[in-house]
Amino acid sequence: MTSGILNGFAGTGGGIILYFVLKYLNKPENNKNPDNSNNMKDIMATTISAVIPMSIVSSVIYMTKGKIIYKELLTYLPAALIGGIIGAILLDKLKFKIVKKLFAAMIIYAGIKMILK
Repeated sequence: MTSGILNGFAGTGGGIILYFVLKYLNKPENNKNPDNSNNMKDIMATTISAVIPMSIVSSVIYMTKGKIIYKELLTYLPAALIGGIIGAILLDKLKFKIVKKLFAAMIIYAGIKMILK
């Protein structure tokens, strides 16, 4: 529920919380199935799968309240869709160390951008 609330406030920010919760729950000492512990690509894919419905719900609520600027939406939506497809393909192809560093860089960038605005 917390990730859904954060998603409503900060877009996909709820997914960040969900990622860390899933990562904690999949630590070997917390996981009853040691064969499936620490599969970080699965955790990232699960997080993305949860973010999609949360984002759809948030978007519908924003639409019903008239908070979406459709001209801007049409500007960013194609790039976001293409980026999402490329990211999903690369998740399977890149080493996890690189994915982890890219994820950290995006979180740091987003945090700095939010602080400076």
